[in-house]
Amino acid sequence: MTYFDNEVLDELVEILGEEDLCAITASFVDQLGNQLAELTAHSANAELTEISRIAHSLKGGAGNLGAVALSDVAAAVERHSRAGDSGLTATAMAKLPEVVQQTIAELRQRGYLPTH
Repeated sequence: MTYFDNEVLDELVEILGEEDLCAITASFVDQLGNQLAELTAHSANAELTEISRIAHSLKGGAGNLGAVALSDVAAAVERHSRAGDSGLTATAMAKLPEVVQQTIAELRQRGYLPTH
């Protein structure tokens, strides 16, 4: 399974070059860690408005990089939190850690993140 839209990544490499794309993906991954921590904190307090705001940002950032699986899960979190459904929000959020891990792994595998 791929977590990315290959056409989007290819276009980004063509427009930005590999070095700039790597800088962007590194920044995205750093921000991703912060967003997950914020989502977890707001989830513990059932702060659906904040969850929706963060999920919306995550959805957009992931979509811009072609990280379709992550964007889809973030969209589900956003949709359910906006609807006020804390149960479905929690269910969607439970999928985030695995999708984030696989997204980062695929970025590394493709050479767009350091392998450390």
